[in-house]
Amino acid sequence: MATYTTLLRLPLYIILWVFAGVLLILTSVRLNYTLHLPRGDPLNGGVDFFDPIVAHLLVCSLLALATIPFVMRWVPQPITSAASANLFELTALSVIWLLWLVGCAVSTSVWPNLAFCYQFAACRVLAAMMAFAWLGWIVLVGLIVLAVLNAVAKARPARAPIMVEWASQPGSARFGASGGRARDLYVV
Repeated sequence: MATYTTLLRLPLYIILWVFAGVLLILTSVRLNYTLHLPRGDPLNGGVDFFDPIVAHLLVCSLLALATIPFVMRWVPQPITSAASANLFELTALSVIWLLWLVGCAVSTSVWPNLAFCYQFAACRVLAAMMAFAWLGWIVLVGLIVLAVLNAVAKARPARAPIMVEWASQPGSARFGASGGRARDLYVV
């Protein structure tokens, strides 16, 4: 089971990275447009503004782009324990998932139907932005499921010694190797 989750994680993280990059570009284009409205633009009476939810989606995409290299261990990290790395991955994915969900839900409630304005480029940018936001959220759901499956697959067999991974030092003797003394179980 662990090999399947490993084989699926890399493509999903690459897809998330692409979706987050596209979302970053689309939110930047939308912010640039609304903060620099051309003269005579009927949107908001020609007065510059910005949509807070677009800024929120921009931050979500930046967080995803910044977190993926750490989760995939492309950047060296001080976490050496596999349990801690799984906890870091689940925590990071959960936070990004929640922020991304809020961004998708609010943007969908602000712009529920954009079919009436597809003739305008700004409207097409909004529609694409919302589409990539929802696609990224779906990929995040898949990554969280795989991260949970990966953590469950690393559970110890029933007959394994009862010792947590972070309780032993790297290279220290396991239970039974040194005669089974009780003090060997709690090496910190």
